Amino acid sequence: MSNGEHDNGWETFDFDEWGVDGSGGMARNGHPTEDRETTAATARQPEGQWISQGGVLHWEIPGDEDESRRDLRSEAASVWAKDEVDLPPGVPDDARIRAARAWLARQRQFESEELGTLLLERRESGADEDATPEGEGPFDLALAEHQAAIETYERTLEALADLAAHAGPSRVLVEFYLWLNERLAMLAAMPEAPAQFAARLLLIPVEDEENTPAAPKDVPTPRSTAQWQGCAEALLRARRRVEHVSAPEPED
Repeated sequence: MSNGEHDNGWETFDFDEWGVDGSGGMARNGHPTEDRETTAATARQPEGQWISQGGVLHWEIPGDEDESRRDLRSEAASVWAKDEVDLPPGVPDDARIRAARAWLARQRQFESEELGTLLLERRESGADEDATPEGEGPFDLALAEHQAAIETYERTLEALADLAAHAGPSRVLVEFYLWLNERLAMLAAMPEAPAQFAARLLLIPVEDEENTPAAPKDVPTPRSTAQWQGCAEALLRARRRVEHVSAPEPED
């Protein structure tokens, strides 16, 4: 620090390199690989950078890129999708939204891979021949749970994209967090929900004409319970992700 100015390194920090995964000739841990020059033109996507104007830092994204249209497969493989993503101090709302979106895409990918693994294991074990007509064997229930999680992550991605298209960046994650809580409240009102599920999550009880004791036809089945668990776990994990990327910065 000199002449009252802070040298925090943001004017020289290369967010283009930080935001790209370490594969395909790209920089890894801040150090370029040998074929960086030959692959950068096709492998890189501009991540944005800090620009200093009048001593004030602004985040700018080169060109007219619409971040909501980024390919979800590449986003799932980027550093933005890491569980312990390290968001720099002062990172703008757009970057926080991207960290939530990329993580959701990666979780959907993980669930799809697990579903494929289970299908292969069931076929190799001959469990297909032993499957019950109701589809409630061990493999069937595991598949139902993962399929429900996949569909839930798809819905969360759609909801986040819709909010990003209609709300300002500063409101997107707030509105998304509320949306997730609404979905969890709905799950809490279902007959598959364990006792005290809503209370443990500090959710607002659902009070309407549908929030009544389950009728005999609403008694949970093993399959509906597995689907409920897949959906609930995905929503809870998504909510924790929003909390992580939205966490207030530590005070100096």
